[in-house]
Amino acid sequence: MACEFNLNFLKELEREAVLEVLYRDQMVRKTEEERIRKMKQQLQQLRWKGAKNARHEYQERSCARCQKSLGLLVNRGAVCNGCSHRVCSECRVCLNPCLWKCTICYAHGHQSEPLRELLVKKAKSLNTTAKEISTNGQSNKTSGSALSHLTLFCIKTNYR
Repeated sequence: MACEFNLNFLKELEREAVLEVLYRDQMVRKTEEERIRKMKQQLQQLRWKGAKNARHEYQERSCARCQKSLGLLVNRGAVCNGCSHRVCSECRVCLNPCLWKCTICYAHGHQSEPLRELLVKKAKSLNTTAKEISTNGQSNKTSGSALSHLTLFCIKTNYR
């Protein structure tokens, strides 16, 4: 469902500037999508590595991530606030002296941050009413409606 936007009413330099911005935006989106895909893949690998298998028998007191046996008094592990699994001290990431998460919950939190940032950027770009496009040191105001249509065009073509 791609809408076409007629850029013929723009001057040649303005048209080139708009197309250059669109191309840069497309490249940034592709690199961002690739980065997010890699982060999801790393998170999935962490989950598979730390997942307990139903076919395998585990000790009752073992780390949910590395399956290291846990003691009763020393190295007894602690329950993660995120997933409620008991994990050893090596499978924790300390956020501050009183707060920590297991490696999976920590990685999951960091994976969703770029997604949130991308959505916030999208919302801000859609709410923009006017934008300046620089052409040879001069700046021309583009009307808000034209910019909205242009932004909508970018979104529709990149995210079907």
